[in-house]
Amino acid sequence: MTDYDMTHYDFREQLAMSIERRGKPFEDIIASSIPGVVSVCKTDIAVDKTGIDYIATLRRGATIGIDLKVRAEGCSKFWKHGDELALEKWSVCPDLRCPDGKAGWTLDESKKTDYTLHSFDPCDSDTVYLLPFHLLRKSFVCNLKEWYRDYKHAWQSSGDWQSECVFVPVSIVLEAIKQSSVIRVD
Repeated sequence: MTDYDMTHYDFREQLAMSIERRGKPFEDIIASSIPGVVSVCKTDIAVDKTGIDYIATLRRGATIGIDLKVRAEGCSKFWKHGDELALEKWSVCPDLRCPDGKAGWTLDESKKTDYTLHSFDPCDSDTVYLLPFHLLRKSFVCNLKEWYRDYKHAWQSSGDWQSECVFVPVSIVLEAIKQSSVIRVD
């Protein structure tokens, strides 16, 4: 699939949407999804910009960093195979000002994120997906060419730079994560 759409968005609007609570608070969703959680805290903007929106603390003090990914209302009108995840190849697409670009969150090896929490507007889906980040990243690396061939991908513009995502059905992503978690030792 080679058609591209361009969506314009404002970072501040996207940030506001990501901290807005729809239905059940994200803190409650996280706490009920991970055994042993005693607290879940929303991070400040400085930590948020590093890719960690929430920190869950376990009974014995371990912490888990969670990056929240919220899709905008109406995204389901484009879905052909159920819920889709927007997986980012480029956070900043290469151009004359930034020839090397900046890898998208799904490919970013420097992220300290442990899990990604994918949520949708309730009119699109009431399902939330908590995924292990590094297995998701491995799955994305292994399937990038195929997913770009088979699924819609699009650019988004903030005005100063463009990012690029591919929209992959959740069922495909979950199967890829399952395959990525199996290690065969010869």
